[in-house]
Amino acid sequence: MHKKGFLIGGIIAAVIMVGSMVLVRVHFVDAAQKLLSDMTEMGVVMEDIEFHYSPLPSLRVTNLRVQSGMDTVRIPQLEIYPDIPSLLTGEIKLRHVILQDPDVKALAHREGGGSASGVLELPAIFPDKIDVVSGKVQLTNSYKAEPLTVSASMEKESSGFAFNVRSASIAELGFKFSGRLDMVSTSPLKLNLQASECSIDPASFLGFLTGFGYMSNSTIPELAEAGKFQTTDLDFSVDSAAGTMNVKAGGLVLDSTSGKGLSLQMGQGGTFQVSLDEAQVDAGELYAMAQKSERGRNATRSLCESAKLKSIKPQGTLIFKAVALSTPPGSVANRGLSGKMTVTAKDLVLVLESLDGKKQELSISEIDADVELKDGKPVVSVRSFNVASATGGSLNAQASLAFPFDLKQARFKAELLDFSLFDYIITCEAEKKNPLRTVFDTQLSHKDTRISASGFLNVPRTKKSGYEAQLKSLSIRSPEQKEGDASAEVAEGKKKFDFGPLLGRSLSGKASIRRFYYNDWPFSDVAIYLQSGTDRALLKASGKLFHLNLNADVVLAQDQLAAQCNVKGRGTSLPSLIACFAKDLSVSLRGKIYLNANLFMQGGDAGELSDSVRGEASAKIDGLHIFNLANLDPRLGFFIDLLDAVSFNPEGGQGLNFSTARLRAALSGKKLLINSFNLSGRQLQAWGGGEYSLADKHLQLEGKVRSVLGTVNSFNVDRKLKS
Repeated sequence: MHKKGFLIGGIIAAVIMVGSMVLVRVHFVDAAQKLLSDMTEMGVVMEDIEFHYSPLPSLRVTNLRVQSGMDTVRIPQLEIYPDIPSLLTGEIKLRHVILQDPDVKALAHREGGGSASGVLELPAIFPDKIDVVSGKVQLTNSYKAEPLTVSASMEKESSGFAFNVRSASIAELGFKFSGRLDMVSTSPLKLNLQASECSIDPASFLGFLTGFGYMSNSTIPELAEAGKFQTTDLDFSVDSAAGTMNVKAGGLVLDSTSGKGLSLQMGQGGTFQVSLDEAQVDAGELYAMAQKSERGRNATRSLCESAKLKSIKPQGTLIFKAVALSTPPGSVANRGLSGKMTVTAKDLVLVLESLDGKKQELSISEIDADVELKDGKPVVSVRSFNVASATGGSLNAQASLAFPFDLKQARFKAELLDFSLFDYIITCEAEKKNPLRTVFDTQLSHKDTRISASGFLNVPRTKKSGYEAQLKSLSIRSPEQKEGDASAEVAEGKKKFDFGPLLGRSLSGKASIRRFYYNDWPFSDVAIYLQSGTDRALLKASGKLFHLNLNADVVLAQDQLAAQCNVKGRGTSLPSLIACFAKDLSVSLRGKIYLNANLFMQGGDAGELSDSVRGEASAKIDGLHIFNLANLDPRLGFFIDLLDAVSFNPEGGQGLNFSTARLRAALSGKKLLINSFNLSGRQLQAWGGGEYSLADKHLQLEGKVRSVLGTVNSFNVDRKLKS
């Protein structure tokens, strides 16, 4: 009985199976035809249809071709899997469709189309799931006509498509991703992309942004040169009706630059809002990217020219935190970027190269600054800025600066301690606490030259007033040219003037210096006035050297200097004046000098200037006394020549006195033409003329000398005076 029951049951099961297979086949053909009709409403051509019952009932369509206008779809193999329970109840429902190697050619952009709302209205029998294996999509009027390879798994939702993508690329965006793509509408285009990882081609993405009007071609073209651009946890959406694009990313990498917490909203016309938790930017890579554009090269060149450097190259990492930037609405004209950020650095180094090829490294051990942008104008608040020179010394500074730079609005405090930069060593303290005054105390060394200055600088109160510097003291000590350095002196003398930095803009100012020492020349009460214009600058200077009053009017052109100078003095100590030239010589002389001189000069270099000097001078010395004639300095040897002319032999310690000494001379280039001189004294009287060469220190005199006995003799002096 049991065997008989099993046999009957098996026969019944076989009958049911055969019947269901027949039923499935009949309904499946209808389902396939209805699917193609409802989905395409286009011309459909297929080579073959096969039915398979194992392992699951399915329909395999070979070489399917669908065409509508210029749009063409070719599918070498299409597998359709029905929902069996639904078919058994008479309902046509598809569970799964697999497209093997589909090839789609379509217009990239289409106006209108679809339903009036643009929402993709799917037929009821549309499959719940579609797999695309190695599909190719070619958009015939896209930015790149190369076909795209797409492999994706798509799941049907209540409205539109939701694509769970294993691996896909979108050429117009430059995206390669795995994640989820939701397409809500085709006209207007509305889609959302969530990708755990996404690789972006910078050039293609920029092409999309500029092509669809999200930014101009000149905004950041350097980004197209980047090699690696990747994001994680990407949330990307586009709405062409609203003209918006939103991007969020948990992390991003652009070559050696990395960031996290990105949020970007863009609108057509170049408007955007962006926030970023943190970005670490490779300074060297940023510099290299900037050098690929003309704009970046011009900015670097301008910076180097102003700093008198051949190049400036950064190394290390810049860190931007709490970045929030936005542009004004498109309807607001002539407004720039606004926002704020915090800037720090890690292992940042500046490599400087001088014009003569020397290199110097500056290590920025600490930088902490806030940057706020208002309509494209940055305001920088530097809490700390510490720099160490590779050759010694340090710089510490705090500052608040606004750009375009306005010295009146700036506040800063800086301290440099033996800071070495190429051939310079700087020690300085400077502070600006209020809008008008900067206090400073500076010492600068360059090779054998030493400069020190202390005082304050006043910013103009109004545009019509100029800068004002008031120095308590200024000292310049520079070694005199040594013998044997004639070639260097000639080369320096032929170096052309360049007053270009003073010209081309309206600049005015004045400076007053209470005490000014140039080597052993003790000037005082120096006043300088400057007025600069487009083609020339005017400079007036005055001061005192002991009791000598000095005045100069100077005109500066691009490469020319013209000056008129006047020297007047009454009762100036002769030893003090001579000590400015030779300290050891001053101990041999006493007297008071009265001087009046007018000079004019003009030239394009120091050599031309000295050769062009023309002028007249007159001098009077009261109470001239020459000490110790027996051991007289050779530079005063011409007095011995006068005594020899009257056969006077001085004894040890004996001196020579003149009640007055007078001189009238003309200066022509490097020659002092002595029109007349007169020495009046009880012991000796002398008069005559001659000349003195400033170039080779050659003195030539001819004249008469009268002794205390009344005899008059001729004399001749021909001496080279050693300095």
